[in-house]
Amino acid sequence: MGKRLEAEPEFRARLTVEAGQRVLTGAGAFFARNRSLVGHAKRAADEGPGTLRYYWRGADRRLYRVTVESHGTERGPVTGLEARRCAAPWGLTQREHEVLTCVAVGMTNPETAARVGCGTRTVATHVENVLAKLGAPTRAAAAALAMAEEALLAPFAEPEGMEITAVGRVTREASGGQVRRAGAPREQARRPIRLGAIYPLDGPRRFDALAMRRGAAIAVDELNARGGVAGRRIDHLAIEVSGDTDGDLLRAVDYLRSHDVDAITLGNVSPRHHLGAITLAAEYRAPLLHSMVTPSLAEHVHDNPGVLGQTFQVCATETAYLSGFIRTLDLLAESGQWRPGNRRVVAVMREDGYDPVQANGLAELAAARGWELAAMVPVPDTGVPWPAVVAAVQAGDPAAVLVCTYVEDELRLFLRELRKSGVRSLVHTVWTPTIPGFEERMEGLAEGLLWSTVIGTYGDPVSARFMERYRRAHGDEPGSGSAAIHYDMIHMLAGAWSAVGRPWDFGAVVRSLREGVHRGAAGPYYFGGRGQRALAYPDDTFDASLAHAHLVHQVQDGKSRVISPVELARHRFRPLPATRAW
Repeated sequence: MGKRLEAEPEFRARLTVEAGQRVLTGAGAFFARNRSLVGHAKRAADEGPGTLRYYWRGADRRLYRVTVESHGTERGPVTGLEARRCAAPWGLTQREHEVLTCVAVGMTNPETAARVGCGTRTVATHVENVLAKLGAPTRAAAAALAMAEEALLAPFAEPEGMEITAVGRVTREASGGQVRRAGAPREQARRPIRLGAIYPLDGPRRFDALAMRRGAAIAVDELNARGGVAGRRIDHLAIEVSGDTDGDLLRAVDYLRSHDVDAITLGNVSPRHHLGAITLAAEYRAPLLHSMVTPSLAEHVHDNPGVLGQTFQVCATETAYLSGFIRTLDLLAESGQWRPGNRRVVAVMREDGYDPVQANGLAELAAARGWELAAMVPVPDTGVPWPAVVAAVQAGDPAAVLVCTYVEDELRLFLRELRKSGVRSLVHTVWTPTIPGFEERMEGLAEGLLWSTVIGTYGDPVSARFMERYRRAHGDEPGSGSAAIHYDMIHMLAGAWSAVGRPWDFGAVVRSLREGVHRGAAGPYYFGGRGQRALAYPDDTFDASLAHAHLVHQVQDGKSRVISPVELARHRFRPLPATRAW
């Protein structure tokens, strides 16, 4: 029989530094060969309570995990040091571990090449291998992970002019060839989480975008006041987009990528340009959250999960507005709250959200409920020829009109033109009235208007608390949409970061977002819809705990009141007076 092989017993060497720098150890031979470790323990005793961990390449060329702990006693400070033989973290080779340490302390590839004694191209190859093994998308992410896991290598980890601390800070001081522990708690010096955000703060969406930014800022302030996420504060990198152009959006995404952000939130931008920005962001692999409703965007994500799988839409698509429109007409007519003169309807749809399938779907849905789609009129986002559109509405003589525009100024022009025409149809619009101050800016034009949103606040205690915080912070109303949505986006990301523990582990954060359910100021979020979007109630599911209710409001006495669904309604529909036309 051959010789039986046994596993090598675990090796640990320990020493204690008592008050007065007296060193006690039962592993004298080991520490005689690794005298620098004794010096580390003595320095730690001088610097006060705390813990330091790092990797040590011993005199025997073996790798050791070193832990240095100091605490105070009645007799004075006592420090213990333990060196335990171990394998390299993440399966790194010795040279890769050395390169990772250089990256973590901020050295460039040429500086690293000079330090480890190889060519710059070889260093670049090692960096690529390190990023792959760590699952880190960037050098900064790898550095943050190495610092967070206390994975620096010593004595190699002491390049000239660098001082590496246990809390992850790197300072340009003479280190004297030593690793020094800082006295501050480790959590206070962790790399902050970088949250990137793009907001169109001018142009037709300016009021909406301001509410988004303020809502997100409130969430960031709340989290940082509680100590951040797992001891990491959140830095909010907000980019103001000067207009709806490809160039502005792409430059904003490039800026955020260059600053190694851990996630991106995107405000509502023109559908003509947002796909390019989202695709560019997807190459970076960080999670991206947005609340845009163009159906084609969710379809792109569904068709390209390998490319766009980190993109999350926090609401349903605008297709849900069509079914919600017909459902509202049924509710009002069947309950006797509204007596239509006929069963014809007209839909005014955005060109960017319009397609023949949508038109056919609305026609079939209307017919199934006894309504007739008399016309569907596509319009641009801005510069709409409203006199011609209103003439087309008049020609259809509808009982109700659905007008889909997300630009407040355009909606105002439509309502003004409709009033001039004498049209008496019931008017139903979408989303735009969620913007703070909408009713006041309409100056009476919106009285009696119906409007709906596939995501918004319910007036429940969760949303009420947020809205009160907003009022205290800014002295005005938050509206019922974007401010709460972007507030919720930040808290959703924070929940995923906390669950994963590694904000730079984009894959794990994306999985956490995909699998979790979050209850926020604008209702519940579960990304189980087609194209990784949130669900709508009752279109996608009858489980209201997983979906946003399709909320229908009416402007009554200058205030928007919820009239549907019945479970959430606090008011009844109020018909226009017989003498009133739009």
